[in-house]
Amino acid sequence: MTGKFWMARRVAMALALMVGFYALALAVAAGLLWIAYADVVYTSIHAGKLIIFCVAGAGSVIWAILPRPDRFDPPGPRVDRGEEPALFAAIDEVAAATGQAPPEDVYLMNDMNAFVSQRGGFMGFGSRRVMALGLPLMQALTIDELKAVLAHEFGHFHSGDVALGPWIHKTRAALARAVERLHKNVLQRIFIAYGNFFLKITHGVSRQQELIADEVAARAAGPGAMMSSLRKTVGAGFAYQNYWHAELQPVIAAGYIPPITDGFVRFMQNHQISTLMTAFVSAHEAALETDLYDTHPPLAERVAALANLPARDGGDDARPAISLLRDVSMSERRVLAAMSDAMGRLTPIEWTRVGEAVYVPMWDRRLKSHGKELPSCALGDLTPTHEMLARLGRALIPKVRPATEDQCVGAGWQLLISGIGIALVGAGWTPHAMPGDEVILHRDGHDFRPFSELNAIVAGKRTPQQWRERCVAIGVESVAIARSPDASLTVGALRQL
Repeated sequence: MTGKFWMARRVAMALALMVGFYALALAVAAGLLWIAYADVVYTSIHAGKLIIFCVAGAGSVIWAILPRPDRFDPPGPRVDRGEEPALFAAIDEVAAATGQAPPEDVYLMNDMNAFVSQRGGFMGFGSRRVMALGLPLMQALTIDELKAVLAHEFGHFHSGDVALGPWIHKTRAALARAVERLHKNVLQRIFIAYGNFFLKITHGVSRQQELIADEVAARAAGPGAMMSSLRKTVGAGFAYQNYWHAELQPVIAAGYIPPITDGFVRFMQNHQISTLMTAFVSAHEAALETDLYDTHPPLAERVAALANLPARDGGDDARPAISLLRDVSMSERRVLAAMSDAMGRLTPIEWTRVGEAVYVPMWDRRLKSHGKELPSCALGDLTPTHEMLARLGRALIPKVRPATEDQCVGAGWQLLISGIGIALVGAGWTPHAMPGDEVILHRDGHDFRPFSELNAIVAGKRTPQQWRERCVAIGVESVAIARSPDASLTVGALRQL
């Protein structure tokens, strides 16, 4: 099948489905209005409820299918050529390689993604070409890989997907409005059935469009760069979600914002995290099946299609794509400010200070609420067990919320580390919480990892005697586990340690 034949067939199919939906909706509305009219004109005893049902149903359908102007909400701050010349040079280079005009507007966003679209106007008319690039995506990819992603996005323009997109999007939105407005109405079933058919067909077309865009990217930037960008995007997307929730959220909740990009680099470089990323990508690539409603083909299918294309040398620029930005810190602040006013007002903090400024107060709060559950003993005499940790965790987790045994153990570790952390800070140790790593305490050239070292006892890899010897070696065997917060441990006092 030639590309032109495929293009003609998919456009005809999409247009037929869209016309079919509006014809169906108008037919349903007309039928309902005719029933109401016939009841009034041709019957002597009017069925008031039937008339109301028909008129209300017809009104809901007509209101749902009325076209709406496209309102574009920017996904982040807009950047221009004067601000980011290197980034726009890369965009222009790829646009020329794919035979496309550059986008009129380029935005940065907090997402492991990139997209192009025609936005604004009415049903695609009077719209403008826009592109959005995720800061974390630019951090995860090299410049060559980013160019492959850009070429893929331009590939959607190349094959006409973006021109057709607004029409499909508007039809999907009208279907959704019809289903919503006909809630608990028997007529809803008609539009649900048609909507499912429409989504199945158009999403199948979308999957083919992705493969065509991949082929465009392979011709412009090389299949190797495109394959690498696909795998990295999957792995980095998994990592960024965990990074945001596990590392950034506690800091943000405390009113601070650390260097996001730098922290994400550290997070991905952690051996345990990089191993998990590799395993996640492998599992993702091994999953060959796809849902009928998926808009993208499985990773394995995309990689296999790229591998069958003629080899082509790509570029040789392995620098992080984020280096195309003149001031990464400024870009981060602008993206955060665009997310919400509150995010823009967060106090900047270095990762080296997160331990003292965020974790110590968090430990204090835990001890204030549940510290009395902790064992009353010195560190050298502590012998944690799975059962003890589960008991501690059950005290933390609200009884109204069901929790698994593993969740209870996890919460127990949080409480135990809080008691150990506050005790050691009081003894002159300094906490550090770097992305991707557990909290580490430092003093006099010693590094102490409470979780790893105690978990070795729980797992049977270290004896209580070996633990006590370790505590003696670093001088903490007699330090009592804290069971209540120490009000004197303010951030200001910590800076004097």
